[in-house]
Amino acid sequence: MLKPVGSACNMHCAYCYYLEKAQTLDSDGPRLMTVETLERFIQQYMEAQTQQDVLFIWHGGEPMLRSIDFYRKAVSLQGVYARGRHVDNCIQTNGTLIDDAWCRFLKEHHWLVGVSIDGPEALHDHYRRSREGENTFEQVMRGIRLLNQYGVEWNAMAVVNDFNADYPP
Repeated sequence: MLKPVGSACNMHCAYCYYLEKAQTLDSDGPRLMTVETLERFIQQYMEAQTQQDVLFIWHGGEPMLRSIDFYRKAVSLQGVYARGRHVDNCIQTNGTLIDDAWCRFLKEHHWLVGVSIDGPEALHDHYRRSREGENTFEQVMRGIRLLNQYGVEWNAMAVVNDFNADYPP
């Protein structure tokens, strides 16, 4: 699992334990994975694989805070170090930054997208807020509609919490 933006996120979910990680760092800003580290990781990860199929999982914070060019570089490096192996990628996102450009990239490279959504609007927006405290459900749904429009494979991930646990359907 790669965390190219560390704990950096464009949201501030009330239950997120990962936001506290930024406070443990001794720098003023988010620590972003460098292209040099990306290449070293991909090379070493590929060399350590014993199977033909290799899976890269991109996680955050919010991994889409890194540019599409960063992920284009990752796909290129995977091709360099694959040595005949089949490579798959999946990215776990809060869905709020998905746009046409992201969808074209994700579709072109056959990435699976995990979208974090905690249920219908009232349940989702209870804890999943923007940094400014605004609701995020509509932004997530806009991202999901775009994924569907472009035919990008996606799945949903929900955090079961004290507010939505009583409403599983």
